Amino acid sequence: MPNVDNLLERYREIVAGDSKKLNLVSRRDVKNLLKRLVEESLLPLNWSDCRMASPVIDLGSGAGLPGIPLKIARPDLCMTLLEANRRKSLFLRKAVTLLQLEEVEVLCERAERLTRNPLYLGRFNTLVSRGAATLMDLLEWGRPLLVKGGELVAWKGSGVIEELIQLHATGWSEPALLRGSPGLTLVRFELQMDQLIRRGNTG
Repeated sequence: MPNVDNLLERYREIVAGDSKKLNLVSRRDVKNLLKRLVEESLLPLNWSDCRMASPVIDLGSGAGLPGIPLKIARPDLCMTLLEANRRKSLFLRKAVTLLQLEEVEVLCERAERLTRNPLYLGRFNTLVSRGAATLMDLLEWGRPLLVKGGELVAWKGSGVIEELIQLHATGWSEPALLRGSPGLTLVRFELQMDQLIRRGNTG
């Protein structure tokens, strides 16, 4: 079985090979960019505030970031990759097959529709997302998808403070922040159990 480093390198090669055709990453220096993106995808695994408990959903997965690197580094995770773009979702299926990753589901669906699908309500312990939506949207979509006490981890850019200032995160814990490379901050919320109980008892 290939080791983690070899699989991550293979994943970067697969993304680089299809990047231009599918607009997976947008910089000229694709090789170095992908190395950084993969490293940043693994930041939660060394963050004490983050549990990264299975099953996990990567919302707006795109090229598979952060979901595929997390799955490679943590083979025990059951991973769902959600991507609304059909061509990118086909790429994700191709990458999962080439990497021989098990217990990975690829869904071609919009997040708004998935939150109304009873098969996925309250199914996930962790939701991860990089650059797919605002924090407000992620919290709205995460509420029905996560189990009680589940966590949401978002990779955010330089505008994260403005987003947090404007955020009304009723029913969620106070955000925990982890500074990554310049211009990157990870934000973690936990869905509060008492809020879910109150909502469940309302008519």
